[in-house]
Amino acid sequence: MVVIPYRYRNPTSQWTENAQEDDWWAPELVPFLLDTRLTLNDHLLILGDIKTQPTAVSPLSGFETLTGGRSAIIGHPKLELLTIPTPQHKLPKVMTTTGAVTVANYTDTKAGKKGEHHHTFGAAVVEVAGDVFHLRQLNAQTNGEFIDLTERFTSSGVKPAGRAAALVMGDSHIEFIDPAVVRATFTAPKSMIKTLKPRYLVWHDVHDFFSRNHHHRGECFTNYAKHHAGLDNIERWLDHTFAFIDKHTPANAKNVFVPSNHPDALLRWLKESDPRDDPENGLFWARTYAALLEQTRMTPSGTAHPDPFVYWAKQKLKTAGQAVFLDRDQSFQVQGIEVGYHGDQGPNGARGSIRAFGKIGTKTIIGHSHSPGIRDGVYQVGLSARYRLEYNHGPSSWLHTHCVVYGNGKRSLITIIGNRWRA
Repeated sequence: MVVIPYRYRNPTSQWTENAQEDDWWAPELVPFLLDTRLTLNDHLLILGDIKTQPTAVSPLSGFETLTGGRSAIIGHPKLELLTIPTPQHKLPKVMTTTGAVTVANYTDTKAGKKGEHHHTFGAAVVEVAGDVFHLRQLNAQTNGEFIDLTERFTSSGVKPAGRAAALVMGDSHIEFIDPAVVRATFTAPKSMIKTLKPRYLVWHDVHDFFSRNHHHRGECFTNYAKHHAGLDNIERWLDHTFAFIDKHTPANAKNVFVPSNHPDALLRWLKESDPRDDPENGLFWARTYAALLEQTRMTPSGTAHPDPFVYWAKQKLKTAGQAVFLDRDQSFQVQGIEVGYHGDQGPNGARGSIRAFGKIGTKTIIGHSHSPGIRDGVYQVGLSARYRLEYNHGPSSWLHTHCVVYGNGKRSLITIIGNRWRA
């Protein structure tokens, strides 16, 4: 156990040179204090020598290059995590803060009140296995209790935590899902699903819609390869996605499908394509078009029609009875945390980002960017697909990261390294 000390100077109190030399720390913490740098392995440092102002709005800002290519942990009462792009042959660098074990004690200034609002009782737990490390967050309640995976730690001892409330998975893109993620999440003897037993599985970008992606218009070589590889039949690959979901849905869990930009591409194809130019999918286009016309109607606020992806999911999924299909802007909360936003569309129609969602004042879990992060009460998951997709060029901050919501409403990001999600 390591505790990183920091100082907070109250500008309204008297401060003398004697006070400067009169620091003292709670005696139960003294054996664990660290004020130097500590190397945990070749890829991770604890920056105990850095004292960041506790009221800093962005405590990780400016430290991106400080440790070279190595990840780092910085002591700070505001919980924040970001991934920094690295060359494609390497995993991204992770920078994170810790949370605090001290009670909030801030001034009645603007900076002080903002610091008090973001003060988090918690810690970062690291499991090291050689050159690999697994990092996750411990979020404590006001009484000090916290959950780590399957155990609940209390002042009277360690107890079973019970089932997790939800597992929000990194963007799936099932046509390109990484087999290592499938194993760690679903099929391994001690997979996340079998260990945490979440009540809800939350899916982002569950279907890639690679078959007729609008970005491939005019891409003659891509379309040639798709045709000869049998990847341009839309219904066949929808069936593939639905079969994957059916195979990996536990009998005692519910699926929540968050509206996302990749499944939404099916509607765009339906509106913009000419079935006469697409004999491979012409009949499927006609069946889908007719089904949507039959259910299109006027409402008090304008026209409404079904989502074609949801329409076919309800027809084809064997587990449709265990599924919740959200509409755009439909709220779905788990333990008071909003999980109904994908992250591609931000407030007031602006482009989505973790920073934008941090301003709405609601605890949220989003996806979309493939780069996990924590900022201002927003947790962002990574992806479940392979790292090297055709549109991912240059240094990357993508990471195989899910987010668990525990039964007490606290969250933690869990990253899969290789095919393991813990040491």
